[in-house]
Amino acid sequence: MRIVMVKGFSKTGKTTTVTSLVKELRRRGYSVGTVKDIHYQGFAMDQPGTDTYKHTQAGAVRVAALGERETDLLFSRRMEIDALLKYYKEDFVILEGDSGADCPVILTGKTEEDLEPKMSERVVAISGLIAEERKTYKGLPVIHCFKEVKKLADLVEKVTKEKQEEADVVLTIDGVEIPMVPFVKDTLKNVVVGAVKALDGYEEGKEIRICVRG
Repeated sequence: MRIVMVKGFSKTGKTTTVTSLVKELRRRGYSVGTVKDIHYQGFAMDQPGTDTYKHTQAGAVRVAALGERETDLLFSRRMEIDALLKYYKEDFVILEGDSGADCPVILTGKTEEDLEPKMSERVVAISGLIAEERKTYKGLPVIHCFKEVKKLADLVEKVTKEKQEEADVVLTIDGVEIPMVPFVKDTLKNVVVGAVKALDGYEEGKEIRICVRG
């Protein structure tokens, strides 16, 4: 699973950039999931008076609503992004809003003043309304999400692949990559390396693969 974040202030073109990327990646044959980070105070999909709300109020930790056209899985808390991503199996997941994930970022803005407060080393490109006027910003490409969507998707393919390859610990279950926070990665790496480094054939820096069928 390859993850990219689109973040920026409200009304700077985040959703437009996300939907353009979704369409282009789907056109290329990828499966795509999205996560929308919502900061509106008091926001909740489930509302008082509904049966599912009554389930939650009774103490259910997880509630599912099975409809004719969709299935909704509701959690009665805000989840950390790594925990939420465990439910995704798509080739790409695009995060709209700053969910804190460690992944490449496309920053959107109307003006330079929108960009500066949200700049970080994870930003790989600029998009949004500012792309009508600029082509670069502080050495980063400014890419129009409509007129240059193929260029934007090319960049997303490249940087997410590089991010995936640089991960020194990757855990997959039944072929699905499981996101892990740095502490869990370090713990898993130390346990595995500690167990195998005394075995014949072990060489520091070489890739270790373990397959467990439970």
